[in-house]
Amino acid sequence: MTVITTHNLTRRFGDLTAVDGLTLAIPEGELFGLVGSDGAGKTTTLRMLAGILDPSAGELSVLGQPFPSQVEQVHGHIGYMSQRFGLYPDLTVGENIAFYADIFGVTGPELRERSERLLSFSGLAPFVSRQAGRLSGGMKQKLGLCCALIHTPRLLLLDEPTNGVDPVSRRDFWRILRELHAEGVTIVVATAYLDEAGRCDRVGLIHDGRLIACGTPGELTRSGATTLEELVIAGIGGDMADSLPSASLREPLSDRTVSGAEPPAVTLSNLTKRFDAFTAVDAISLAVPRGQVFGFLGPNGAGKSTTIRMLCGILAPTSGSGSVAGFDIASQPELIKANIGYMSQRFSLYEDLTVEENIAFYGGVYRLPAEKLRQRAAWVVEMAGLTERRTSKAGELSGGWKQRLALGCAILHEPPIVFLDEPTSGVDPLSRRRFWGLIRAMADDGVTVFVTTHYMDEAEFCDRLALIYRGELVAVGTPLELKQARAAGDELPSLEDVFIGLIEERDRQGE
Repeated sequence: MTVITTHNLTRRFGDLTAVDGLTLAIPEGELFGLVGSDGAGKTTTLRMLAGILDPSAGELSVLGQPFPSQVEQVHGHIGYMSQRFGLYPDLTVGENIAFYADIFGVTGPELRERSERLLSFSGLAPFVSRQAGRLSGGMKQKLGLCCALIHTPRLLLLDEPTNGVDPVSRRDFWRILRELHAEGVTIVVATAYLDEAGRCDRVGLIHDGRLIACGTPGELTRSGATTLEELVIAGIGGDMADSLPSASLREPLSDRTVSGAEPPAVTLSNLTKRFDAFTAVDAISLAVPRGQVFGFLGPNGAGKSTTIRMLCGILAPTSGSGSVAGFDIASQPELIKANIGYMSQRFSLYEDLTVEENIAFYGGVYRLPAEKLRQRAAWVVEMAGLTERRTSKAGELSGGWKQRLALGCAILHEPPIVFLDEPTSGVDPLSRRRFWGLIRAMADDGVTVFVTTHYMDEAEFCDRLALIYRGELVAVGTPLELKQARAAGDELPSLEDVFIGLIEERDRQGE
């Protein structure tokens, strides 16, 4: 049986065509991956398949029923997980599951049986009484999936479900998906992770609302690209891929010479932060030389953002000490703020302001003289590729544009040190590649870059890495050193295997 059939499926929003003539057939039991750039039409496609959004033109059939006329006939057999998870932060894990069960009419013994299975399935059973707003990103992700599965759907639609979560949570999430797939559930997943796309039965590449390639991962790579990433970049980037800043990301940064004689750009000595009885950061000591790209890795909730907020002078430490750009993090936070750039996970943009207005606002924050602001604003607009969108509101921009605009605003005053907190979460491969080209260029100019990331391919391009888990520093070294320390024989493990292995080892020690 063909679960999804589309023919010339189209969706317009005013003058914008978000999905343009999509023709596709997905058979029962298939795990289908949908890959594309920000704004390509992935979310709009999934919302039409879920019956949430009506097509503007074309034909759509889901589970044998024409949409939108017969959507109510099969709505109870479709599970849909949006990018925002649709959770209620003030409700507990159990209450969120019960709420969605009520929507789909799942009650009594059936509700108890399914809830117990899903809680065990997802590893959330110990947290059934915890409020959703107090869960880590990975836990929220798994709870969102539990809510989508409470009525045992035949078709599961997932919109970039693993954005912003660590490799351990991603691995657990895909274990759950494989089990569902083995049970015969048809799954359509939009993803920005190319390793995830490679696990799908087939992959569709969508760009500007059009399906430009479709096939098994093997078929697509045999068509000329050696990897799915190269195929996606070629498909969505075109000539832009040739205009990326300086060298390819495939060239390691770890051989860059850094001036060891200078004082470190960042130092931490037994840095600790407690929130009541909870220790978020536990006696971390580090030194980061000037001009180095330093990667800070760890699962969701490990203490990465808390550490960065202390280093940026936003959060006062409980104990220990640290300095950034020569200023003390406890006694000189305002001087630190004036001498660093900080880009948070949410990009720190004002969505109701235009591109130019956001830049002008940050120029005022950093007290740039008018002529200097004019020069730097022109640089930011060109760097971010926003020349034609100067007057667009930030909220109207795609993820990649927002990301580069936020970076531009963070370094408008040309700081010597930049802190980037998961800057590439949820953006497409081309945008990630362009962004790391900018990081490379900044480091080559002597800027120290302190960056957190959940993408292990990005971690490979850092000069040094530190892994934090449950507030403690677990390992520090170059990517090669970390892999050599965990090698068995002559074969080096991947960074993801190193990451997961160190965390599992710590869990066993704590048992």
